Amino acid sequence: MKKTLLAASLLALMSTSAMAADDWRFAAGTDIWNAQGSGRVDDVGTRDGFDDNYNWSGYLQLEHGIILLPNAKFEISDLSTSGGAFDNELQAYDLSLYYRLFNNDLFQIDLGLTGRRYEGDFNTVNDSYHEDVLMAYAGTELRIPGTGFSAFGDARVQDADNYDYRLGGAYKFSSLPLKLRAGWRQVDMDFDRVDQRVDGWFAGAEFTF
Repeated sequence: MKKTLLAASLLALMSTSAMAADDWRFAAGTDIWNAQGSGRVDDVGTRDGFDDNYNWSGYLQLEHGIILLPNAKFEISDLSTSGGAFDNELQAYDLSLYYRLFNNDLFQIDLGLTGRRYEGDFNTVNDSYHEDVLMAYAGTELRIPGTGFSAFGDARVQDADNYDYRLGGAYKFSSLPLKLRAGWRQVDMDFDRVDQRVDGWFAGAEFTF
């Protein structure tokens, strides 16, 4: 009897591990962002107006079928703004840990937390600054069955003055591990020396391995 129970337990464990292995997903993506800045740094703005910058972002994402462990996404975003003598070189480094609460043919919903580090350099290479924040994270995707089209959105929120959201549409090729995406992104920051907004349209691609 004990041997039978042990054998059944091992088979169940192996079956669960095999199912989890089938659910593993690794993705890498990048976006080009036509970003328009506004606001101030150290109470300094620009009389010449802000430039339209072509900023970028890139991410690595790991998802799996292990119930108790969160999925993970690491992302780097260029939040730089400039105009006239104003030059704020700013990057955001995100680590999001989240759980997929729902996932079916129609939609998925993710909830978790994001640790973000801002690293900036204002006007001169010697005028650097940084800030660490913890943000709530949520993501969703609505799919059109039988097609590769979907609508998606994600948001990272600290409070009413500090948030980052994206809304857009995507198309996933059935014969290629490739998804094309485009939409709108807005980032509001109000901390220490920085009070800025960066927003604009973006387009990019995601590769799944």
